[in-house]
Amino acid sequence: MIRFLLVLAALLCASSAWAQGPAGDPKDRLDHPGAPTDRYLDPGEIRDVLHGVTDGFYGCFRSHARGTRDVGDVAVTFKVGGSGAVEGAIAEIGGAPEALGPCLVELLGTLEFAAHDGDPVEVSYPLVYQVDQRGARVLPYPVVFTKPRPVRLPLLSVPLDVAPGELTMLERILVAPAEEIRADQEEQQEDASPPSPAGDEAPAER
Repeated sequence: MIRFLLVLAALLCASSAWAQGPAGDPKDRLDHPGAPTDRYLDPGEIRDVLHGVTDGFYGCFRSHARGTRDVGDVAVTFKVGGSGAVEGAIAEIGGAPEALGPCLVELLGTLEFAAHDGDPVEVSYPLVYQVDQRGARVLPYPVVFTKPRPVRLPLLSVPLDVAPGELTMLERILVAPAEEIRADQEEQQEDASPPSPAGDEAPAER
């Protein structure tokens, strides 16, 4: 039982470290992704890099969409590889001139993001081109959209002589929903509560 509690404590510590978000050093890689020391790329970091090249995005519009008041919905999609380099960049140019697309893709290819562990991060970022009495400009969009990806937790090393009951309990903790675990705990507490004294019972109706 003590060994089981140690394994459970190690699991909880690993889960806590993973839930805290980006941590560790990009060079501190273990044998598998999902380790507590892995470093994951935060959407805010991606947004800051894209906001830093807003003038570059506007330069593409100024060169290839000048005089076009309604360019439609324009967005760029790409992946950030483990090294931080941009992969598979695509420009969705809506109703804008076709020459706008290659300019945006070329600009994305010059960006450098932070290195990270795990799979490439899929990113989608809208480009808001606004033309009004003050002139034309590209507005930094406040959000980048990233595709959620599963993070694998570290593998657990379980001793071979763990009792079947302990393994079953560990499996339930790992896979059972929190509501189900809480319901089981409440049921155990009710079963363990002492019965009411006989004098407290309501008299039977005749």
